[in-house]
Amino acid sequence: MVQNAIVKKIVGEGVAQVSLLRQMECGLHCDGACAGCTAKPPQEILALAANGIGAQPGDFVEVEPASVGNISISAAVFLLPCLTLGLGYGLGVSLLHLSEMAALLTAAVGLAVGFVPAYLMDRAIRKRQAPEFNILKQLR
Repeated sequence: MVQNAIVKKIVGEGVAQVSLLRQMECGLHCDGACAGCTAKPPQEILALAANGIGAQPGDFVEVEPASVGNISISAAVFLLPCLTLGLGYGLGVSLLHLSEMAALLTAAVGLAVGFVPAYLMDRAIRKRQAPEFNILKQLR
């Protein structure tokens, strides 16, 4: 999904920090001259973007999400905890012959085990700080 953003600062070679803008009805082409225009979001959403076009601070640009590994990360974060939850419950009922309440506790343990890889992946992504977006073109 393509979004509009404003380049805030150059972080490194080929990487810029951008402020993502919410999609507005006017497309932000009115320059805020409309009465009651809420063109600027109340809080800034900052992200890193690969700056292949050489955009400078203050430039209004179009960005798209970098799609490297998004599907595998989403699968790990959403499906793995669900899978381990079911396995924990199944283990408690079938193999350990536990009561319903005890099987629910093994399901909770399975859920916690499923969240560990998601937490570790989140830490690795935050530490790496790779650009989340690619700058496509300068708009104005």
